[in-house]
Amino acid sequence: MKKFFCFLLSFLLIIPFIAGCGQTQSGDPSVDMSVRRIATENTSSLSDMLSQARSAVVGISVDLVDGYAIGSGFAITDDGLILTNNHVVEGGENITLYYADKTTGSGKVLWTDAGLDLAVLRSSREIPYLGVSLQPAYIGEEVFALGTPLTLEFKHTVTHGIVSALNRTLETQSFEGVSFMQSLIQHDAAINPGNSGGPLINSAGQVIGINTLKASEGEGLGFAIPIEIGEIVTKKIKQNSDYKSPYLGVFGFDSDIALAYGEKLNGEGVYVISADGPAKDAGLEKGDLVKQVGGIEIKNLLDLRKAVLSYNKNDMVLIKFVRNGENKQISATLK
Repeated sequence: MKKFFCFLLSFLLIIPFIAGCGQTQSGDPSVDMSVRRIATENTSSLSDMLSQARSAVVGISVDLVDGYAIGSGFAITDDGLILTNNHVVEGGENITLYYADKTTGSGKVLWTDAGLDLAVLRSSREIPYLGVSLQPAYIGEEVFALGTPLTLEFKHTVTHGIVSALNRTLETQSFEGVSFMQSLIQHDAAINPGNSGGPLINSAGQVIGINTLKASEGEGLGFAIPIEIGEIVTKKIKQNSDYKSPYLGVFGFDSDIALAYGEKLNGEGVYVISADGPAKDAGLEKGDLVKQVGGIEIKNLLDLRKAVLSYNKNDMVLIKFVRNGENKQISATLK
């Protein structure tokens, strides 16, 4: 598969003054930064909703060896948890957050997952936060992308579009090799480098996704990670700030990835290529088809990741799978 997709991260060489251009700690009193959930019941118009939603969005600057990277993020809880992309903060330090009232703060990485391309930060300041849509996204739904395209000068930019398609699977290339992002929301709201980690919201001001990729060729092809994944993790971290991703040890592929390579597999689930750690100890083998984890139906790799993330380390989970046409089940203790 040809790779025509790029992550939405903006890299800049270090140029003194630009990173802090226009920032002042006195703040803008016209921006309401009181801690509250931004939602339909708090707004009187679309313009009001977007104005309030911007107060929950942050620009992110991360120091690198030879410069700094620009990305976006947004608050999703009342205690300052910020969702963004893993590739925004990976390999960097000294994370600066730029708030809507023109003040700045710092961010501390609490959790990251390169495979999901998600990260959770703790903001040094509690700010308004966005609610999550309880309804699945649908094709034609009106959406808005909020973020920091290109440079910090354009932080808190809002663009408008619709959901163009659902459940996209894309192949991406990184220093760690080829990986796949699944169940992505495709939309045509304008996004650019720097929009990485920013929210994709509906007309009610509710998050439906986290912007992460765009087509490097063509226009109007942006992609967002479904918010339900980030919501699982932030709930866990809110309960326990030391939360670590539990590990099952299943390495495999699904019918979506097979189709990306022009192949077709019969049946939904995750085909085990190799098993390590808890999965291997429990008895999973190459060729097994994982169908359920802890009562959660597994249709693809993303379902498997979400199912595992919903547990804690040392939890025991029941795994149902098919081996040589025969239904089987085992229990594995997550590490």
